[in-house]
Amino acid sequence: MEPGVESEIPASLLPLATVYRPENVSTPLAQAREFADLTGMAPCDLVAFRPERLALHELLVRTNANVSIPDGERIEDLGINFRRIARVLLERHVAPQADAIVAAYDDARRRIEATVGRELAPLFGAATVPAEAPRAGLFARLFGRRGASPREDAAPPQPEAAIAAWDARARTSEDFVERAALHALSRTVTAVVVRHGALWGDAEALARIATQLAANDAGSDAIGALLEPVIAQGAAAEGYAPLPRQDAPLVMNTKGPSAAGKSTMRPLQKALAERIGVRWDEFARISPDIWRKQLLDYDSLGDAYKYAGAFTGDELRIIDQKFDRYMARKAGAGGMTHLLIDRFRFDSFAPDSDEAGSNLLTRFGHVVYMFFLVTPPAALVERAWNRGNDVGRYKAVDDTLAHGVEAYSGMPGLFFTWVARRDKRVHFEFLDNTVARGEPPRSAAFGWNDTLNVLDVSCLLDIERFRKVDIDARSSDALYPDPSVLAPERNAEFLAACVARFRVVNFADQASGRIWLSVVEGRPAWADQAALRRALADPDVRAGLAVAVPALSAATPSHPAAIPVLAEEERRHTVGDWGAGQSL
Repeated sequence: MEPGVESEIPASLLPLATVYRPENVSTPLAQAREFADLTGMAPCDLVAFRPERLALHELLVRTNANVSIPDGERIEDLGINFRRIARVLLERHVAPQADAIVAAYDDARRRIEATVGRELAPLFGAATVPAEAPRAGLFARLFGRRGASPREDAAPPQPEAAIAAWDARARTSEDFVERAALHALSRTVTAVVVRHGALWGDAEALARIATQLAANDAGSDAIGALLEPVIAQGAAAEGYAPLPRQDAPLVMNTKGPSAAGKSTMRPLQKALAERIGVRWDEFARISPDIWRKQLLDYDSLGDAYKYAGAFTGDELRIIDQKFDRYMARKAGAGGMTHLLIDRFRFDSFAPDSDEAGSNLLTRFGHVVYMFFLVTPPAALVERAWNRGNDVGRYKAVDDTLAHGVEAYSGMPGLFFTWVARRDKRVHFEFLDNTVARGEPPRSAAFGWNDTLNVLDVSCLLDIERFRKVDIDARSSDALYPDPSVLAPERNAEFLAACVARFRVVNFADQASGRIWLSVVEGRPAWADQAALRRALADPDVRAGLAVAVPALSAATPSHPAAIPVLAEEERRHTVGDWGAGQSL
């Protein structure tokens, strides 16, 4: 199923991307490319958003964070309702503030320009720039060292010291405009030094880049502060229900590759919320994909319609990061709500931490439910094709496969980070989504913090297998050029890590929930001998246990007087199909 799109937007279509459209940004694409050549940064990060566009960003963030968005029977109803509410708030309440929005942005930008100019001046002293040098064009300024050679008595600039000082001051500054300016200076000068091995270009070019970076952040923050009461009052006037703060926020977080079926989990998660006594309409439902059609009119694209998702991708990432910062401030002020999170992000790290997942919004939950969707690569391609036909968002085959590799590579680290938390109750569930469209996924494994119940060994092995695909494959038969990489004994690393990390690991029958092997602190504690023999007839189970529980082959575990069955209470907290029929 070749969707007819490339993983990169063709050069001829790049001006259609929302980050390069002149109605959204003031930086021409050609200039963004020149800045990229100078710094090595991506052109999409080097554009200056217009204040009106930043206002839209802030509206989307606050609408999603603070307003209860009704969903419906169809998966797409959440996005439709969100965009309707955002459009009303934009037209009736935000648009009338246009002059104030521009004024707030201009004030922040003037302060940024002053800070940036003052901070760069010592690196570009008069001694290094000849007064008689004519004013060069932009391209010459970008790539010329600084005109004529500096005087012999001029001290060479020391950008590393300046970068360290900016970083230190940014960490302690309480002025958000100054903080943004210092961060932008550090980012810009660091990028230039890394790319060229020394300070390059001239003060004017670097100042312009740093100013744009800072204005996109601090200008947006200034506009957001202005619009905060406007949006809240507008939502109340329109009769939109606010999301209440929670003393003990509950977070449901769905992780899986692009096109794995994350959004289709919402009806199952709604039923879960009802079972555990939490109101579904009190969740902030975070699915950045519902913002896309607020950023771009898909119907205006003509023959380029298949690139609609790609055209919004860079701006979506920028808004997503703003959303995270806003929610962090909200949590710091004691205003956190319940969260339902559905987005593809395995690269979330805290600024000062290398712990996987430590910067996810999940950290704000008092009780956390983590769902990991496991969908085969070939099925991802098919689902991506179906999604494109359904909602107009297509994805290149290699892009789909690459995102799958990224997801399955990031899944174990994220999982182990969260189950190791002792300050939160964390429930997790791995879901095998190799089911017919419209059918609930099968529960493959689940548990709370220190106990893992495994219903499907093969699914846990698949997490290893699915990261070994050839992303350039053009047929399902070509996904694994070397079939030997699929051998179960070569894909049991994740299962073995689970056995090593969990205090208790129970292996149970998927259909009945009857436990046939219990492993405690890495060693087999007891087994249902007959059921164990039947289970070992499966090559995946046999090889997986040989790697994960090697002691099993050396000793026959005792047979319990009564064979335990996973309790009905466990089914109350799971959404997948297992046990005597489907989950409750």
